[in-house]
Amino acid sequence: MLGFGKKKNEDKSKGKKDKSDSTKETPEESTDDTPGDPKKTKNKSKLKKKKVISVKLIVIVFLVIATCIGAYFVYTLFFSSSSTDGNKSVYVKATLEHINLPEEMLEFSFDHFPELYAIMLTVNGEIIIIESEIARIETISQKYPDQIKISAKEKKIWEKTRDTLQKTFLKVEKPVKETYVLYRVNKAAGLAQIEARQASLTQLAKTALTPVQELTQTIKSTEIVPEGFFKGNIYKLKKKFL
Repeated sequence: MLGFGKKKNEDKSKGKKDKSDSTKETPEESTDDTPGDPKKTKNKSKLKKKKVISVKLIVIVFLVIATCIGAYFVYTLFFSSSSTDGNKSVYVKATLEHINLPEEMLEFSFDHFPELYAIMLTVNGEIIIIESEIARIETISQKYPDQIKISAKEKKIWEKTRDTLQKTFLKVEKPVKETYVLYRVNKAAGLAQIEARQASLTQLAKTALTPVQELTQTIKSTEIVPEGFFKGNIYKLKKKFL
């Protein structure tokens, strides 16, 4: 009887112990199921950061690819397009009011006298600057008529510079016209004449332009660049192409 009571008490004690053990969680279960666990929060934070970095990386790669594609098309359209004569640049129509050549001859110069054509653009821009300076001096002379001698003397310098440049450039324009017509009539003879005249015409144009640029540089250095992003950039573009 005593033995049976002892065994019964041991079974009760064992049952309580098993029940107590069953209610305990293993370290792994506690880590996975406990809300607000530092390790779990840290893992979620890492995953979130990885997703953000991935999105940013995709956006950056897309922008780089788009920029490269855009640059490729700009280069292809404006710098790499080949003409029938092998010129890699594309002619863009420009208004050169102070160059006495029709549009087709300007394009011809662009194709066959590229360095000379670049000088034509510069000459046209220099004459625009000179005429602007003459207009400025005339405005001052009208405001101070009693000092007209000063204004007249300065105006005469600019007018002489402009007239000399235009007169000299007639010596450049005439052979360009002749070469263009010859090229249209007899392409082989025209190409031969281009080769023969290219260096001399370019040098003549450079010689005429040099003293003009030296004079206009005295007013260019005193010009004030407009403030503001858009006004400043427009001013720079005008100075670059005019």
